[in-house]
Amino acid sequence: MIIAADKIVTGDGATVLEDSAIRIDEGGRIGKIGTCSAVKTAYPGEEVISYPGSTLLPGLIDLHAHLGHWGCRPAPQMQNDYMMAYITQKYAQDAFKRGVTTLRDVGSPEGVCMTMKEASRMGFFKIPRMEYCGSALCITGGHGSSFGLGEGVEETDGIVALQRAIRTRIKHGSKWIKIMTSHRSDLCEYSQEELDAAVRECHRLGAKITVHSGTQPSIGMCIKAGFDTIEHATFVTREQIQEMAGKKIAWTPTILPYTVIYENLEKKYENIEEKPREYYYCKAAADMYKDHFKEYYDIGVLVGAGTDNITAAGRTDTFVAKELAYMTEYGLTPLEAIQTGTMNGAKVLGMEDQVGQLKEGLYADLLIVNGDASKDIHALENVNTVYLNGETVYHT
Repeated sequence: MIIAADKIVTGDGATVLEDSAIRIDEGGRIGKIGTCSAVKTAYPGEEVISYPGSTLLPGLIDLHAHLGHWGCRPAPQMQNDYMMAYITQKYAQDAFKRGVTTLRDVGSPEGVCMTMKEASRMGFFKIPRMEYCGSALCITGGHGSSFGLGEGVEETDGIVALQRAIRTRIKHGSKWIKIMTSHRSDLCEYSQEELDAAVRECHRLGAKITVHSGTQPSIGMCIKAGFDTIEHATFVTREQIQEMAGKKIAWTPTILPYTVIYENLEKKYENIEEKPREYYYCKAAADMYKDHFKEYYDIGVLVGAGTDNITAAGRTDTFVAKELAYMTEYGLTPLEAIQTGTMNGAKVLGMEDQVGQLKEGLYADLLIVNGDASKDIHALENVNTVYLNGETVYHT
């Protein structure tokens, strides 16, 4: 099968091909990329699907999703394992209509993503490629514990308990582990010794580890521990970003949820003098991203796109296109922003030899959007068709 579009954005942050096409081989991989005429000549008689007025690019990668969550508010008596499985499957499949073909779940009830991934492998339904952390780990009473035990977090105190929890998740197929160690205060909830031990145990066992850390001194402590990615790092300093770049720690800023929360609260409390603490925190967070994101990006830290989960207006997860729009608004070119949501995400996940670019030999995980995404990042929100392994999984 040959797919042609007016523009092809390869995902490397620079390359745009015009009037070009790709050929998908029998194994669902990209067999050839070139001009339409060259590809058609090389494969005469091959089915050709054209998307005039559209851009073809790699499927988007969301590094920070929470698929299993009670944010949709089912009745209390229906908050059971069956409902959680349905919710998780729904939001995984919804990712396709937002152009997402690969994601990392960084905190859902233990076992739900493992089981869903296996069900998909068995052919029951299709979901994006997925890595999962299982339930995240927090201290007793720490960030996430208020969600309720079993809903995406597990209260885990001390080095021995952390080691046991990490080993359990690896047993369940997790290639990533998630730690929660800050919230809306200047307290790092885990001790330096606990953070160091968690990172050491993950790396010893061949797993990677990410951390929810948005405030000081937590960010600095997590950099010292050597996490593979830091989620949010909202109030990170320039010097810390330089240290992250030097230690090859990737940054998933999640601009979207904090900015959406702030914008919604701004409307809600526009004529009210006394505003909640959440308003001031999210305003400071939104301002921090707006003022410093481009500066920090230019330092050379590896930046990926992540969308997080619940905001005051509902779910934001897997809306990678909107995260990339903020990155462009704050100074990136559309091609640079697309790179953070494709190639960079693949690098973080260690999947750059499989996905993340339009490159011969990689899987044909493709996104076709209406418009010219190389010039207008908002075109990514106009999803036309999505392919996974060369098979259509979404079409408007």
